[in-house]
Amino acid sequence: MEFKLTELRSNVQHNCHISDALHAADYTLCIYLLKMREYFRWENALGFDERIDNDNIGRWLTEREAHWENLEDSPFTSLVIEGSEFDPFDIDAINDALDKHKLVYSAGYILRGKPHFFLADILNVHEYKDYRIIVSGKEHARELTAPPALSQGRTIFIRSESLRRTVWEKVEESLWNKEQSPLVRAISCYDFKNSLEDSLQEMCQREIDTLVAHELGELRAGEVLGETWQEMIVAAGHPPLELMLRAVRDNLADCLSTIPDIIENLEPARLHFYIANMGNMRKALFPALREAYDAWLNDNSNRYFAELAEHGSQHWLGVAQGLQEMFASAGKINKQEIQHFIESNTL
Repeated sequence: MEFKLTELRSNVQHNCHISDALHAADYTLCIYLLKMREYFRWENALGFDERIDNDNIGRWLTEREAHWENLEDSPFTSLVIEGSEFDPFDIDAINDALDKHKLVYSAGYILRGKPHFFLADILNVHEYKDYRIIVSGKEHARELTAPPALSQGRTIFIRSESLRRTVWEKVEESLWNKEQSPLVRAISCYDFKNSLEDSLQEMCQREIDTLVAHELGELRAGEVLGETWQEMIVAAGHPPLELMLRAVRDNLADCLSTIPDIIENLEPARLHFYIANMGNMRKALFPALREAYDAWLNDNSNRYFAELAEHGSQHWLGVAQGLQEMFASAGKINKQEIQHFIESNTL
């Protein structure tokens, strides 16, 4: 049976459009427009230095929103590979069928319960202990949101094309920021002015190492916390509360894996960029991380992070398990109690 990439790509993209139709309104207007601008650039294969015509993107935006409106009540479509039909969420069976074609597929749920799909070329595959790390290249289908990394089961997906776009956005952001900051320090470690492509490639490679370390931490955290944690996330039903819960687990994952990995063979560029990528929620819950960074800037000692990783692992595990106990005891999410508990246990 002939393999039809064009048909497969079309069906995966169709499911991506349905997901976007259901969740595009989740974003603030500013974030939505920025994401749509990046999505337009990807869909039209525009380079980072190519100008986007305002008339063209305006027409595209109108057409895309009209298309999404028509899809809001549509079911996800099955995927057909060489005559065999697959449920779009059966990623193991689909990837078994795609492996000989050097393609990788992923499907699942991300922030706010948004269905997530992508189809891409495989660049390379690594085995690490009991985990499989798949690094993808060119993306044939994706949605508006394109997280550079995610884990499912014991498989870690690193999306190098999405990562490249994310890193470039940070580089552009740094051009507007003249004050010293973790981001400006990270960018200054590279020669973007004279060697953009080489600098971007080098920066992305370092960030891949950080993403893998974080996803390994996520998997370790998941093994300790069990299924109750995901049940609690689903039951949260409130985006700000879900962000707080995810920040707790992210902090645990980083203390278990990311921070120890970064400081094992510390490269300043990698550490600066890690701190620069901390979201506002995690900054608020974990101010000790920035304090350790500031102390490291003063005397270049790794001990602040080593001590923080050990203490933080115990602290955030205790917070996460405390939240699980509250959820199990009440049998439901008490938004105010959980929020108060998290805010009372910052580090």
